[in-house]
Amino acid sequence: MRSAAERAGYFAIGLIYVAMGFVSARIAVLGARDRDHGVLGAMRFLLDRPYGVWVLGTVVAGLASIACAHLVQSLRGPGGVVHRIGLFVNAFGYAALAWTATRLLLHLRVGPAGGGASLERESVSWLLSESWGAAVLELAGAAVVLGGLWEIGQGVAGRLPFRRGRLPRSLARPFAAISRFGLVARGATLVALGYFLIRAAEELDPSAVRTVGGVLDAFARTPLGPVFMGVVAAGLAAYGVYMAGSALMRVPRSA
Repeated sequence: MRSAAERAGYFAIGLIYVAMGFVSARIAVLGARDRDHGVLGAMRFLLDRPYGVWVLGTVVAGLASIACAHLVQSLRGPGGVVHRIGLFVNAFGYAALAWTATRLLLHLRVGPAGGGASLERESVSWLLSESWGAAVLELAGAAVVLGGLWEIGQGVAGRLPFRRGRLPRSLARPFAAISRFGLVARGATLVALGYFLIRAAEELDPSAVRTVGGVLDAFARTPLGPVFMGVVAAGLAAYGVYMAGSALMRVPRSA
């Protein structure tokens, strides 16, 4: 059984994905000119809503809770070395998201000059400056691609980590359909993120790295254009519904 801290964390992640999908879909369909439409754009959107301070504060609390829970599990929980390393990496990622949301709440500067994309590229620049860095980055990219393919397969096959019997029959089927769509969309996004990591490693170019917003921009430049971006954005919102809904029943294995 998952802890309340983890459930709160997954619910917070669900809110972020729903907001991110909505903002990105608005850009794709209506041509809105939001400055950010990745994770940062989702947080700004939540903050700008009525009671946004309370909503984003709840997100911060949830992310901080799951970061602490995963950190403790990585140090003292069951499982092998690989599982513990994965938990530690997750804890670091959730803590970084919580810190970004906290900076927004405190009205500190968060954006292209000092936001997640810049920090990520600085980290990749440091990594590529080491003799072993490109190989590590390429392996990380391959792992992200495999994770994305696994989520796509999970969505296509309908292998969902919750019991449908916990929902009324009238809700179980629609929720399962939304969940499968969300998993496929997020899987496709992860595959693209991994591809850009691999490309950055092969070209020794940190600027090749993309955030989720950058991936959506890349999707918009495909032959299908904004339509494809809009579909994926709707899928990310669906993934958020899946995460938030599943947190109330059983915490999903993917996050």
